[in-house]
Amino acid sequence: MNPKTMRTMFVLVGMVLAVTPAWCQYRTRPVDDYRDGEFRIRFGAFRPQGDSQYWHDKELDFTGTAADMEGGSGGIDYLLGLNNHLSLIFSGDYYEGNNTQSYRDFLDNFGHRIRHDTTLSIASATVGVVYHFTGRHAPVSPYIGAGGGGYFWRLEERGDFIDFDHNNDIFSSNLKSDGTAFGGYLLAGLEAPITRNVSLFAEGRWTKVEDTLKDDFEGFGKLDLSGRQLTAGISWRL
Repeated sequence: MNPKTMRTMFVLVGMVLAVTPAWCQYRTRPVDDYRDGEFRIRFGAFRPQGDSQYWHDKELDFTGTAADMEGGSGGIDYLLGLNNHLSLIFSGDYYEGNNTQSYRDFLDNFGHRIRHDTTLSIASATVGVVYHFTGRHAPVSPYIGAGGGGYFWRLEERGDFIDFDHNNDIFSSNLKSDGTAFGGYLLAGLEAPITRNVSLFAEGRWTKVEDTLKDDFEGFGKLDLSGRQLTAGISWRL
């Protein structure tokens, strides 16, 4: 298991243990309070799915996979209650992952690996709907949701490459591409209070989005930006 994922899991376990006493003492708030707002902040990890031409070609030629691009992610949400079970959710997220890769079948004249660093960053602004199974103010509130919006991405490869069209010469370069794509997500989570207005929560999101590469990566096909995100955080009722 990836160390970043392990750290996130420890955070989630600690969160559940921390709120256990509150579950026993908490009293629900009146149902007519459903229209209050809720601000949330969360941190965790995102792992790209890597199901597109770009990722498949990379795995054939270079060491590493899309899973090695797992990196830290964070987000903020604002929930606006529609009724005791439904809320609108406005979210902003950011992820950045990086990995050092080398050609599988080629070395330089000194027998060293030919390496480059790959960095992928994704920022998103989305809106969605959340359904709270036991109501927004229950002692423990599992929920699911779905939404969509804009995903702003940037891909960069910096290092040494082989020019197969010119005697396999090795050259240094900094290749970049960026763009904006539209996609959607599903989410599932669990929220539990620690005070009347403050709660802790854990959440998983599964995004589906892709875009066509351009600029220095023109002709490399589609870039799959989909993946899964696991986060934990704290929320405040306003």
